[in-house]
Amino acid sequence: MSEERGRRIVESLLVAAQQLESATSGSDVRAAVRDCALALEFHLDTLAKALNADPASGRGFEPALANRARAVEGRLKQLLLTCWDLLARDDAELANLPRAREFARPMREAGHEDIDLVFSHMLLPQALD
Repeated sequence: MSEERGRRIVESLLVAAQQLESATSGSDVRAAVRDCALALEFHLDTLAKALNADPASGRGFEPALANRARAVEGRLKQLLLTCWDLLARDDAELANLPRAREFARPMREAGHEDIDLVFSHMLLPQALD
């Protein structure tokens, strides 16, 4: 792994899902799944920081959204486990594995859930202060 690859951050779950949908070979699927894993790790890290922050600081979740945030976190963790399972396969398996391309759907759904959570957090009356 190059040093540049080690520092790479993929921020968008939706872009990662789109890359997976457009993959045409086993190596393309592998690269897309790797980007999905990077995006999931980025969002899990961001979510963990918010879940552990004090809501009074403006960075944490209000109690009204904390359970929803934990549910999103759980879903992202499950998707990350699926990424690791897919990455354990060789490129030939990934090229012929419908499950790899079908994985784009739950990635896209998770991206929308994450966006909805962020907007819900921003629209709370306390967030507008």
